[in-house]
Amino acid sequence: MKVIVVGGGIAAYSAAISARREGAEVVVLAKAPGATALYAGGMEIADDLDAIVKTQPDHPFSRLGMDALRLATELDNAIPALALALEKDGMKLEGGWKSRGLYADIHGVARPANVVPATVAPGELRALAGRRVAVMGVREVGDYDAASTAQALKELHGIDAFAEEVSIPELPTGASVTDLYGRRAPAAPRGALTAYPPGFTGLLDGAFELLASPPSPHGWRLQQAIALSMARAEVTKLEAADGRVTSAQTGDRTQGADAIVLATGQHIGGGLLKDHVTREPLLGLGVFYEGRPVRVAGTRLQHLEYLDPSTGFRIGLRTDQRLHPLDEEGATPYRNLYAAGAVLGGYDYAGPCGFGVPILTGWLAGRWAARGDGG
Repeated sequence: MKVIVVGGGIAAYSAAISARREGAEVVVLAKAPGATALYAGGMEIADDLDAIVKTQPDHPFSRLGMDALRLATELDNAIPALALALEKDGMKLEGGWKSRGLYADIHGVARPANVVPATVAPGELRALAGRRVAVMGVREVGDYDAASTAQALKELHGIDAFAEEVSIPELPTGASVTDLYGRRAPAAPRGALTAYPPGFTGLLDGAFELLASPPSPHGWRLQQAIALSMARAEVTKLEAADGRVTSAQTGDRTQGADAIVLATGQHIGGGLLKDHVTREPLLGLGVFYEGRPVRVAGTRLQHLEYLDPSTGFRIGLRTDQRLHPLDEEGATPYRNLYAAGAVLGGYDYAGPCGFGVPILTGWLAGRWAARGDGG
């Protein structure tokens, strides 16, 4: 069984590792990194699964037709498998989908996350209670102020924090946090935990990284790990015959496949394109908002997007219980085609299931594609 996964983000990665575990030959094709590269350091996996399946019928979890217990079981399998694969590819994670921690960003603001890099995990805010924390600053960096961060940790979270500043003269004028990427961590003061801005290497015991807004070293590291088994190629066309997708074309090369997983992302990854109406560019699949084709939503949807731009992020493909994309009439045009990740509509990928949806749908799509499970 040969499975082609189209996409460059965490959904594609999850689909690939799942399909390989089933014994499939897997080829991952991506023209560029996906929205995963914008990862800020904390993965939110899932919120209240029972509430989702009972109250959000358009959510990708609900459309799988599984109850909360079955979804939980699948996440119990998918998250450790993902963590193991990423550790082999150079990025160690800690945490699990059932527990949620709070982690400070470079401004001292708390961000929730279920799974974080091992370099971030010691900085869980509740675990810092009663500890003295040095917030490491770099004099040449202009978009991060360690003194302000330390003050925020004190005032917002009751942590005994203080600023410790160093100089790195070789940094460029007007350096930013991203310029710290790959540099060895400066020595930390004794007798305290040390919070570093992200990007440094060689952190010692008693040190941890803060989260950061994109572009973030956390996102770069994650994308580097994901890209190790990825072929850099843009899929320009998918060929289909007799209700099956038969091949993917990249430039002047055509690759045949027994099954294909679309993990192409939304607007950033190119999985959806917006002209006058949002469309899926490879096969003309149905694109939906709140269960209705966007083509018939008309000016109402345009008004909603004007009032709240995040409305557009809930637009996407609609799938059956085996993650086969539907056409506008609700039929399944291709029995060996699967979709996963942000290309699916019905959820907010900046919310509490932001990583859970691409990980779980990728995991299931890869398995079903490798098994030839047409449903």
